[in-house]
Amino acid sequence: MGDNLVMKNSENQRPTRWFASFGTAALMLAVVSGSILNLARADGYYEGETITLIMGLDASAGGTTVGRLMAKHLELNLEGNPTVIVRNMPGASMMSAHIYVLLKAPKDGTFVYYGPRSSLGELLEFPGHSFKYSQFTVLGGAQLAPLVTYVRKDMLAGGIQTPSDVLRAENLIFGGISAEHGRMIASTMALDLIGVKYHFVGGYPGSGRIRAAVLSGEVNMATDAAHAYLNEAVPLLAQRDLNAPLFSLPQLTADGQLVKSPLVPDIPTVDELYEEIYGTPPSGANWDAIVTMIEIDQTMQHVFLGPPRMDPEAVETFREVIEPMMQTTAFIEEAVRILSYAPDAVGYERAASILAATADVTPEVQAYIKAQIARNNAY
Repeated sequence: MGDNLVMKNSENQRPTRWFASFGTAALMLAVVSGSILNLARADGYYEGETITLIMGLDASAGGTTVGRLMAKHLELNLEGNPTVIVRNMPGASMMSAHIYVLLKAPKDGTFVYYGPRSSLGELLEFPGHSFKYSQFTVLGGAQLAPLVTYVRKDMLAGGIQTPSDVLRAENLIFGGISAEHGRMIASTMALDLIGVKYHFVGGYPGSGRIRAAVLSGEVNMATDAAHAYLNEAVPLLAQRDLNAPLFSLPQLTADGQLVKSPLVPDIPTVDELYEEIYGTPPSGANWDAIVTMIEIDQTMQHVFLGPPRMDPEAVETFREVIEPMMQTTAFIEEAVRILSYAPDAVGYERAASILAATADVTPEVQAYIKAQIARNNAY
């Protein structure tokens, strides 16, 4: 990707070169893996077929943009060159789409769920969540950008100059979606970990409205996906010198290590910030709950799921293409152009392991997460 594949600011489309090296590394990976060219053959299981990706999101949602990108490149790379379309089925917090694929979709692999999942719905048995993800045929997933939590710089006399300055700020109001949303739970637990005093105000319909609320002063703290923070929040806040990033959530690697995302190399992870403040790595119930949220909710934000007993040939065809497809030059270039970064592929074996991890969450961590939801709802 080099100098031509750079992160873009969606406000003015001027290139930002902070992540050129990240893009170059992704292209080198594609070269090494032998996936520079499209992978599809003219013949194959899906020849002449139409595949529908069922998404539990509105057509205007950011996740649908990712889904359309996936559909285009599945069409290019799946054997048989099938037509791949996206069908939005919002409703019941994505449950309508989940239930359709689980109970009504044909088993021939022509209808597949793609998009976000409700790990907490399964873990805490939210109303309407009447299934387990292990009932689906797991095909793979995508690791999207990590979360960044930020605050208005003017919340402290003289300005918040370093992340630890936020501990001296007063009257902090964190704006979010619902208290039950995984992003909100992980981010507010991270604020609690480092000792920030704040109030949670939920009910915002999406990240765009939350950014506007931060800019207007209705709230003064929020969390956002890293690419949206860099491309949407930073330009808005920088106009008034209000931007003060606090921390990002680390990403969990396949071998179980917590690492900083290359998208935000200059923003400390929450565990780095904790150690900077307190001189020791984080531990205890709060940290255990945060790590659990990273594992079950933030390591694979989007998933490909087929119906139960999906045709074995269709399963094999899908599973074999997702990882190499997302490493092709064409996918990486278009992802950077549209999303400003390239999501990472999650193979089906790791995807299944991530989904299965929900069943291993300890009662103590479950209780901690429930208490966090209750606390945020109480504000």
